[in-house]
This record gives sequence, C-alpha cells and structure tokens, in this order.
Amino acid sequence: MKIWPKIFFAILAGLIPLAGFAGTYTEFQERVVEYQLENGMRFLIFERHEAPLVSMVIMVKVGSVNEVTNKTGLAHFLEHLAFKGTHTIATTNYKAECKALEKLDAAFMAYHRAEREDADSARLAGLYAGFKQKQEEASAYVVQGELSEIYERNGGSGLNASTSCDYTNYYLTLPSNRFELWCAMESDRLANPVFRELYKERDVIIEERRMWIDNNPYGLLYEELCSIAYKAHPYGHPVLGHLSDMQNLSRQDVRAFYETYYVPQHMTAAIVGDVDADQVIELIEAYFGRIPPKPDPPELVTTEPNQPGIRRVQMKKGKSPRLYMWFHTVPAGHPDELTLDLLSIVLTSGPTSRLYRSLVEENKVASNLYLARGNFSYGGYMRLVGSPMEGVSAAQLEEAVLEELAALEQNPITQEELDAARARWKVWFYYPLSSNSSLAFFLSWFDACKGGWRELFDRVEGVEKVTPQDLMDAAEHYLDPDKRTVALMEVEDE
Repeated sequence: MKIWPKIFFAILAGLIPLAGFAGTYTEFQERVVEYQLENGMRFLIFERHEAPLVSMVIMVKVGSVNEVTNKTGLAHFLEHLAFKGTHTIATTNYKAECKALEKLDAAFMAYHRAEREDADSARLAGLYAGFKQKQEEASAYVVQGELSEIYERNGGSGLNASTSCDYTNYYLTLPSNRFELWCAMESDRLANPVFRELYKERDVIIEERRMWIDNNPYGLLYEELCSIAYKAHPYGHPVLGHLSDMQNLSRQDVRAFYETYYVPQHMTAAIVGDVDADQVIELIEAYFGRIPPKPDPPELVTTEPNQPGIRRVQMKKGKSPRLYMWFHTVPAGHPDELTLDLLSIVLTSGPTSRLYRSLVEENKVASNLYLARGNFSYGGYMRLVGSPMEGVSAAQLEEAVLEELAALEQNPITQEELDAARARWKVWFYYPLSSNSSLAFFLSWFDACKGGWRELFDRVEGVEKVTPQDLMDAAEHYLDPDKRTVALMEVEDE
C-alpha cells in the first residue's frame, strides 16, 4: 500500500495534525542508510519501490562563499564545465586534445596579456585571430553533448545542476536498472574532469550575467543590495561573479579551485528510489571508492561584523518601483531557524497574513509583498521584497512596512496566527518527501550544509515547540529597523 501519498493529501486537506505522524517520520529516518567511503565521501540511500526509478543528487559543499577577490564566479563556472566530459567521454582523442588545449591556453594568455597592456589594434586583431584558430583546432576533438546524450539514451531525465553561495549540486533521475551507469559516469566525472570548451562556456556565462544583472534593473539592484548587506563576508560576492573577474579567469584558475574544493569529504550523494541498499553500497565502493582523498579545503575565517546602522542604496532605472529590505539573522542549524520560518509566514504568506492583508488588500500600497528567510551556512537573513501599487513610491512602501512592524508591539501575534502558519509550514515540509528527487536534494543538502541529514527530521518536533512569544521575541531581535539594509528602485525619469 502506498502510505505516503495518502498522508500527504490528508495534510493538504487539513485532516491530520502533524503530531499524529511522529511514527511516520521515525520510520522515514530509520529507512535512511548512511554510508561513508574511506576517502570521506558520504552516501545516503533511501529505498522506495513504488516505481522503477531512482533519483540521485550529489551535493558539493562549495559555492561563491569560497571565492576570493579577482576570482569570483569560479563555483558557478565549474557547474557549467562539469558536463563537458572526461578523459574518455566527449572526446575523439584525449592525448591530442590535451596538446591542442595547451596551445589554446597559450594563445589566449598572449592575447589577454596584450589587451591588458593596451597593445595597438593591429596586434590585438592578430592575436585574437590566432586564439580563435586554436579554439577551432581544440574543438575538432570534442564530441558535443556526449555526456547528456548517454544519459538520455538510457532513459535519464532532469540532468542539471545549480550553484548557490554555499553549495553546488548535480542531479539526475534514471531507470533503477541503470543505476550502475550513474556510478560509472559520475565517479569518472569527479575523478577525471576535462574543462573543455572553457572559453566558449565563459562567454555563455558572461552573457547570462548581462541578461540577468547588467541589463536587468532589478537584478542590478539586488546585486547592489547584497554588496552593501555584507561589509566583510564573501556572501557579498555575486554567484555569477564580477564581469572583470570572469573575463580574466584561466583554465589554471578553474583547475586550482576544483582541486581545492571538490574533495570527497565535502561531498554527499543521496540516492532515493527503487534500489537495494546493499547492492548500492557494493557499486559505490567499486566506483566512487577509487576517487583519491584530498586535503581539507581552507577554512573560512571571515565573519560579518554586527551592523551598526542602516545601509541604503537607491536607483532610478526600472519601469516600476521595487523595495528590498534585508535583516541579518542566524546561520543554518541555529534553533531560531524554525521560529523565523513561522514568523515570515505570519507576516507575509497568503491573504490572511499581517503585512499582506494590511498593505496589499486593505491599504493598497503594495501589489505584492513577501518575506523569506535565507538558508546560509555562515549567517542567514530575512529578505522582504515589495512591489508598490501604481502611484506609490518604493520609499513610501518602506515606511508603510516599518509602521506595520512597529505595530506588532501593540498587536502581538496570536496563537491562532501561529497555528495557521504552522499548518502552512507542514504542507511545505511534507511536499519534498513525496518526491524522490526532492527528498534526495533535501537529504544531501542538510547533510552537507546544515549540520547533518537527521536535522531534516528533527524539525518535525521543533516546529511544535514554537510559541507566539517566540515569534514576538524573534521579530524584536532580528527585524530591527535600525539595522536594516534597504534597496529602493524608483521609476526612471522619462
């Protein structure tokens, strides 16, 4: 009997309280098989036999937070290059290709050096032509898209990756009888990556940056917000990297970053679906066990100092106003995480929430408004985003939000509001567990970046312990108007 979908839809319908499912969560937790290789790479296996499919997520504890000045964008760059193949995949002749790549890199460095030295246009044109020629010669050995094509031929779906401040993850779903293929392909990709088509892919990322940030007023505003929210911490770096850094990154930079941070002990793979745990362990030992151990990466020692006052940035670039308001909170794994989740729901989730009801529905100063908590490993945040109604400026919306936050003291959060927020939280929490790929993501994410995978299940009991006073205390402590960071987009002058 498929017990989980019945539970899930009962929760959605509000028929079953979470407290009645402590046994279900205990069962889920007991079904997770944890295994660690000698090289330090961790695996979490969850058998689920409803369909002949298996989802895999490899979570690597590396992101833009690990980058330094002059080298921003490397973590995201590596995510793109991860699908370019290995010594044996996506190449017709690896030895010859290596020589071609060496000549390509030399041609690029010669052109780039002359560019920095302000060489005359004729010399630059000649060096650039030489670089393009070497690029074509190296490309002649490339089998385009072979890695993804192999997976597709074997029924794979959802092959993709993403990069954040704290982690990079790679995910895929396959028919369960093709699980060994994943072991062979991914262990090879981790042990023997070839960063081919590096310059072409860098151009793709630069164009991505131009589209989402440089030529997007709201993306540009958000990047400015992050840069002033963090005075010292690398969380202020854009995940896509600064344009000048991306233009200067070399293959040597990429390789050095990979060798430093893509270490087995900073990787967790979650495997969820129609598999046998004992057989999985045999296969991961045979394939991933061959990846050699590496030294621990350098620790991040920089901490963000307490914010002494209000920080603000304002632009006039957009066609409609926008408000961002940022408050520093707690790192991942902190006991107040759940309280802040519930507080954000009480304030802005749905038409009955405090700020939404007042500012969107009643006073009509905003067309949309939400408050979300950021899950950062070294220090989180609460970010409010608001879109003012026509005729209302972003600055006016900011004042309205501050008035509503101040009104909490005279109109405290009630038990009824907390219970409604807790019910919404439960729906959010149950949903990932109903999907193989989502469960794999959450298991690997909590294990690599949030203090261990068991914390995912510990939240079930923790959310029941939060009180209305806890929400009030959190609002007073973390939503301090004197320590806010604000970004305002006002309407561009005609």
